Amino acid sequence: MVQEVRLPRLGKAMSQATVVSVKVAVNQSVEKGQILCELETDKATLELESPAAGMIKHIFCIPEQALPIETPLFMIAEPDEVIPGNLLKLLQNEFTLLHDSLKHQVPVTQSYTGSEVKWPEPKRPANGNGKKIPLSRRQRIIADKMLTSKQHIPCFYLNIRVDVTGLVETLATLNKSIEGHYSVNDFIMLALAAGLKHYPIMTGKLGEDSITLASTIDIGLVVAAAEGPVVPVVRDIGSKTFEQVSACRRDMVERAKKNALTPDDMADGCITVSNLGKSGIDSFIPIVVPGQCSILGVGRIFDMPVPSGKHDIAIRSMMNLNLSVDHRTANGADAAQFLDFVKKQLEHPAGLLDKSAASSKSEAAAG
Repeated sequence: MVQEVRLPRLGKAMSQATVVSVKVAVNQSVEKGQILCELETDKATLELESPAAGMIKHIFCIPEQALPIETPLFMIAEPDEVIPGNLLKLLQNEFTLLHDSLKHQVPVTQSYTGSEVKWPEPKRPANGNGKKIPLSRRQRIIADKMLTSKQHIPCFYLNIRVDVTGLVETLATLNKSIEGHYSVNDFIMLALAAGLKHYPIMTGKLGEDSITLASTIDIGLVVAAAEGPVVPVVRDIGSKTFEQVSACRRDMVERAKKNALTPDDMADGCITVSNLGKSGIDSFIPIVVPGQCSILGVGRIFDMPVPSGKHDIAIRSMMNLNLSVDHRTANGADAAQFLDFVKKQLEHPAGLLDKSAASSKSEAAAG
């Protein structure tokens, strides 16, 4: 039986993908589940598996082609089966039409205004050979999104210093049994979730004539992966316990490092956390992800002498937070109150743990 293999929709927001490599050849026998090709979306690199056992009778695609979903990619049949010529011609014409349809869209190396993202190369001596590093599709799309953000999102920036002495002590206690099991990012995401519940405008997504507030609190976390940064999203944090948030975060980070995230894993966050503390950065101003109201930049934890009482000095653990905010969605007062609320949550980690447990029980009872 002849079976068409088409480019599937591998995520809710996915509309196209680029063929990175083809892993099979015509007249090659394949097993069900065998990898046929690698596909790259704007968020992840994925492997397409064969839906059935058989022989590859025809391959429509080649590497580096950008194709919309439902484009025919392969034809599989029994070894002695002949593909009808009219069917093959019909699918070839369909492939050509779908492939050509993307040629009229704005390339990923351009912004939505049509201005090209240029990558200047410094001039070198005549006898020098400057190495060129080709950009992956993901890098080009990231460049496009960041340029769009800087050109079209009018941001303001807030920064605050947080006393995380208690948080550091709490983490040390929690991690006594399992070293590194829990992370400061777990507390940050819980604190943000609490803040977003109190100030829902900070979850807003700007439309043409309205702002849509998020129905659930889904928070993205920037993770450094082999092929560049990715932003997996931890879902519905507002109804999760600290342990559940931490487990989701660990799973997402592990899969990100293995390049095993799906497009749905990285879609529809209402705020993003970018933590460069492990790189020794004190503070930085991150760029808002298009479609979100804000992004939080987190710096390293450092010791600092602070006044304690009238005449004493204490050494406290401090951390800088920088919030970049789309001014079209939220105003300065809302964002300032939100950031101050998050600060207070982080300075009282025991209360934050109690709130997450109580929230989870409340959600369970309501369900």
